[in-house]
Amino acid sequence: MPEPKIRRKFKAVSVTIATATAGATTIRWDDVAGGSLEMGTVATAATSIQVWASDSESSAFGRLFNTDGSAADITLSASTTEARVYALPDACYGAGAIKLVAGQAAGTATTAIVTLKT
Repeated sequence: MPEPKIRRKFKAVSVTIATATAGATTIRWDDVAGGSLEMGTVATAATSIQVWASDSESSAFGRLFNTDGSAADITLSASTTEARVYALPDACYGAGAIKLVAGQAAGTATTAIVTLKT
C-alpha cells in the first residue's frame, strides 16, 4: 500500500516594506504555518527587518518579540549580486496578521515577496 502524501499549500504575496507600519503591507497570518521573505539583492545600509503583529488586520500592531524578550527581527545579509531569501520568525505563528517594517531608511519602499505555507 503506498504511503499517503501530505500536501501543503503555499502562496506568494507581493509586499511593500516601509519604515513605518502605516506604509507596510498587512499580511494575513491565519491558517499559515510559516513563511519566507524573498528580498532580492540587499544594499549594505539595510541591515534588518522588524516584524510587527496583531490579532487581526484591523487591530493595532505591536513589535513582535520572542519568548526570551529579544526582538523577532530578520537580520539581512548584504549581497549586490544574488537574491536573498529569509525564513520568517517562528514567533509569527500565533499572530492573526503581520507587517514587515524596515529597520533603516535604506529599506524604504522596498518591494519583496512573502511566501506563505499552510
